[in-house]
Amino acid sequence: MRILVGGSWITVICALLTALWSVPQYVVTDTVTLSSHPLFVVLFLFPAQIGVPVCLLVALNSVLMALRRQLTTVPRRTLAGGQLVTVALLTVCAVLLISPTAFGREFIVMALAFQIGQVLVAAGLVLHLLRRRRHRRGAEGARVG
Repeated sequence: MRILVGGSWITVICALLTALWSVPQYVVTDTVTLSSHPLFVVLFLFPAQIGVPVCLLVALNSVLMALRRQLTTVPRRTLAGGQLVTVALLTVCAVLLISPTAFGREFIVMALAFQIGQVLVAAGLVLHLLRRRRHRRGAEGARVG
């Protein structure tokens, strides 16, 4: 469970950073470009190099947890599903990159694929936090009462 939740925090933060670079560019210019700008490294390159491998690790862990029937709650299922969706979308992007019919917008698709899957993961983290808060309040009420 620690890998699922901890890794999800890392990947969501990395996706947020890459979104800060790619989404405004895509909205304004309809493209996402590589750049020599210093923020490119901080907002896109490093977060992608950290987030994608961590996402792969968490997705593998999610599959193992599913096989062991440990994905018993909605937050866990949402976290695991979001990581698997991210890996599936990134796999599609990788296939597009090596395809002889590459259309030149794979970089945009890759940036957005990581962010789309991580929106599900962020929702799972919110559900996880709400569930923890509910359990803490219940435990405090039982202690007081």
